Amino acid sequence: MITTEILAFPDTLRAISIAGPFAYEIAIGEKRSECRTWPTKFRGLVLLHVSQSKEYGDPQSPDMVSAIIGAAELYNCTPDPFRPGYFDHHMRYPILFKEYIRNVSGNRNYWHPKTSDHELAFSKAWAQIPKSEFCIERQGNTIRIASQKTDQTFDVLAQGIWEEFAPRIQDSKISLTKSEFARLYHQRQDSQPNSTD
Repeated sequence: MITTEILAFPDTLRAISIAGPFAYEIAIGEKRSECRTWPTKFRGLVLLHVSQSKEYGDPQSPDMVSAIIGAAELYNCTPDPFRPGYFDHHMRYPILFKEYIRNVSGNRNYWHPKTSDHELAFSKAWAQIPKSEFCIERQGNTIRIASQKTDQTFDVLAQGIWEEFAPRIQDSKISLTKSEFARLYHQRQDSQPNSTD
């Protein structure tokens, strides 16, 4: 059952409204980009909201209209090679929610919550995104991240990252989505050899 309590979600979380059946196709991994007439510098987790537009056809189910149905990570934006003036917004790590968050107003650009209804919808969506628990601690200019399931540990530079994740840390633990972990892992510092004096 979806929560009615507003859970903390990242300030970086955005949503995008997508016409017709395309949001579902992205959420199941069948469609890997969304084409727009504008580029974006935004990168990160995006909630997939089905707009009311029927310009490109009906969604797979009437329950999807005006609903947040899933999420994906926007990781790149490139000019469309076949349509001048269009841009492909590339998505990965798709998620289709078990329960759609219905009756949500949207916007065609990447949007963040502007009303208490939006905040509740984002909270319900965040609750459905799979996450893993990690230990996290700041050590000077670096952050050490350790998996609670494996022995994997790595360090990233703290600049900017600590401020982003600190509000979600409780008792030196944080829940990270697959895309958040992948981004941090990609930014890891190379391990230094142990000194043998």
